[in-house]
Amino acid sequence: MHLGLVGRFALASGIVFVLIAVGLSMFASKDLTRQAERSAQFHSVFVADRVMRYALEDAGTGDDFEQPLPRRAFNRLDALVRSRILQDPVERVKVYAPSGLILYSDEPRLVGRTFEGEPDEEVLDGAVVSEVTDLDERENVFERPLASRLYSTYTPLWLAGDTSGPPDLVVEIYQDYGVIQAEASAFFRSRLLSFGVALVILYLALLPIVLRASRALRRQNVQLEEQARRLEELLAGEQRSVAELRTLNKMQSDFAAVASHELRTPLTAILGYVKTLKRPEFENDPVARAEFLGAIERQSDRLFRLITNMLTAAHVEHHQSTAEVQPFDLASLVEEVAEGFHESGSRLVLRVPPGTPELESDRVLVGEILANLIDNALKYSAADTPVVVGAGASDGQMVVTVHDSGVGIAPQEQQRIFERFYQSDQSATRRFGGVGLGLHIVRELAHTLGGSIRLESEPGVGTTFIVRLPMRLPAVTPPAGAAERVSAGH
Repeated sequence: MHLGLVGRFALASGIVFVLIAVGLSMFASKDLTRQAERSAQFHSVFVADRVMRYALEDAGTGDDFEQPLPRRAFNRLDALVRSRILQDPVERVKVYAPSGLILYSDEPRLVGRTFEGEPDEEVLDGAVVSEVTDLDERENVFERPLASRLYSTYTPLWLAGDTSGPPDLVVEIYQDYGVIQAEASAFFRSRLLSFGVALVILYLALLPIVLRASRALRRQNVQLEEQARRLEELLAGEQRSVAELRTLNKMQSDFAAVASHELRTPLTAILGYVKTLKRPEFENDPVARAEFLGAIERQSDRLFRLITNMLTAAHVEHHQSTAEVQPFDLASLVEEVAEGFHESGSRLVLRVPPGTPELESDRVLVGEILANLIDNALKYSAADTPVVVGAGASDGQMVVTVHDSGVGIAPQEQQRIFERFYQSDQSATRRFGGVGLGLHIVRELAHTLGGSIRLESEPGVGTTFIVRLPMRLPAVTPPAGAAERVSAGH
């Protein structure tokens, strides 16, 4: 069974309180037992010294105690003992000579006998000695019927008053130890009961305090657990932020390297052709001039598209792309965008059915979507393969498709290609140019226009991008400062 904090406290404190009560009661009982034994010793000394002394003085002194007491003295002492001393708790009286001879006892069979070691040396040196009698010893054979336990006290007596030498007699008085034990047991029970009641009262007084403390601790534990959970979430968020920052930092570095390379390539070509045209031998060569000017135009278009994509990406990321809604003919827009791809224009196959309804959306942004999809298709397909651009209305939406027969996209990369700066070929010697912004811009612009984009691709066969746009996009009032727009330039 699972115990809570209060249950554990109740059990532990209850055990401790019981042990304290028992321990204190036992200690007090032992102290009372010692007091009762001292009281019994005092009683024996008082009887021997104040009562029996006078009867023993009449019996003689010194050498008079080499034999049991004379009949007359014995009878007088026996009468005194039986009338005044053998009263509860006193059970037996013995009088020893220093030699150990029993001069008198209320048990006549002991008179005249000696027992080894009785009385002991300590008593003969003048000390009062008390002890719990060992009834198994030979000298106590006649005391066994008296009680289960006896307490004996040896009292030395000097009848002549001179205490400098050995005592003249030793008086041994036996008392029933059961009386002493009974007093101690009664005291133990009464103290145990009083201690128990007091501790129960204390226990009941402490229990509400512990209950309140337990509830407070539980509330604090809940708060600490909640704080720990929040801190864990914050730490996880910080770790995610750090990971994102590292990724963004790497993307920034990669973008800077790729962008500088991609911008440098057309600029280098343009500068090369311009310097070549300035040479005197090409001034009067119209064929070479036309060829060089065409190359400069193609590289300029390429450079323009790169810069346009970077500016468009910046506007999209900062939510600055605001749609200017107006109706327009999609077929004419497709032809206009296709004309921008001069040298690759022969590869484009336009399939916009006659009678396609007008699209009410932002013409410039739709043109940017078309331009980026066509540029991507031309770049990732062979120079002798067509790129098919189609459009048509379906279920209240305008569906625009761009299909190529190029390298295709692996399944694990089909979602990532819409990320910023991502390209399927990330190597330094990659075959295709660009900074990896085109498809990201397409997705963001499609969302801006309330549409969506998906793809169907098979590696080595080709890819089809499918853009769905609403036929009519609600007009949006441009915010202040949004007048500048980036043109596709095709």
